[in-house]
Amino acid sequence: MGNALKATGVTGLILSYPFLSTYLARHSFAGLILVLFAALTVWRGLHIRKRGWRFATLAFAALLLTGAYLSNTYAVWLIPSFVYAWLTALFGHTLRTPPSICERLVRLQFPEFKPGIAEYLREVTWVWTLFFAVNIPVCALLPWLAGPQIWSLYTGLLVYLLMGVLVTGEWFYRHRRFPDLEIPPMLETARYFALHGHKAFKDIWS
Repeated sequence: MGNALKATGVTGLILSYPFLSTYLARHSFAGLILVLFAALTVWRGLHIRKRGWRFATLAFAALLLTGAYLSNTYAVWLIPSFVYAWLTALFGHTLRTPPSICERLVRLQFPEFKPGIAEYLREVTWVWTLFFAVNIPVCALLPWLAGPQIWSLYTGLLVYLLMGVLVTGEWFYRHRRFPDLEIPPMLETARYFALHGHKAFKDIWS
């Protein structure tokens, strides 16, 4: 239960970040959000077993603190790009070292698979990896090309709508691809992952 609450808290912070950062930057407090994310990054890095990944995580925290010290507002705008870079690395890592992250998540609810499901979930993981990778440059360039307000709208709302489209589209496609497969309602799966999804991320970096 404690891990689920932590995951919920971190998720809530990430979801509110674009609007919070825009507000703080407008009032010359951009450094505060960078310090907060640096602290979360250090906390996460200390729990990673692989030395290389741990060093990269702590180096990123140092970069955030440098941006906070220099009061670099653009460093605040780059946070979503770094988050998507981390997600790209995470999902891509599970493609190189199976099981894929989508397979890990689904096995929490259904430990046994029919033939072809694991391969399909690997394809789904590829789609999410590419989605996160595309958002790295998009989120980094939006402040320059469209301004911070459009950046906040995209990173705080539109990107999650796109994720919802992906999730919904995959759910309907799964019914078509596997017509005989027992597929639970989408909301039931979402509730289950909200409570237990953190377990799928254990030992990925070990």
